[in-house]
Amino acid sequence: MIELTVNVVLKFFHILGLMLGAAAGFGSMLVARQARRAAAPSPDLLALRPLLSKLALSGIILLWITGLSLWMLRYDFAQLGPAYSYKMLVALVLLVVVLVINVVNRRAANAGTPPPSWLPKLGMTTPILTLIAVALGVWVFI
Repeated sequence: MIELTVNVVLKFFHILGLMLGAAAGFGSMLVARQARRAAAPSPDLLALRPLLSKLALSGIILLWITGLSLWMLRYDFAQLGPAYSYKMLVALVLLVVVLVINVVNRRAANAGTPPPSWLPKLGMTTPILTLIAVALGVWVFI
């Protein structure tokens, strides 16, 4: 009974992490789109970017913790096939992207300067990477 409870709790938090990460990725995409449309984007709109990057980081960290825990408890770290390996690779790339965004945002905030112009473009990769990772995850765990 305890195994089932742990499994359900881990899956719940895994899906919660996915929702946090996806919300942050899609939210960032919408903020970037609105900022591009406006001649001078509002400070309130631009202030959402660092908050969304922190949300994405918390979501992906939760995904990694719960995902690795589920892999250990349910599959004993067994090789689950090439689709799973690709999913893990995409998730790793996504983690690196989110970490870079957070580090650059933090450095820009500490320096009192706006983030570099390439940062929103990098952020636009997060929804795509998230969708690929989810699609591969669905394929593996059908």
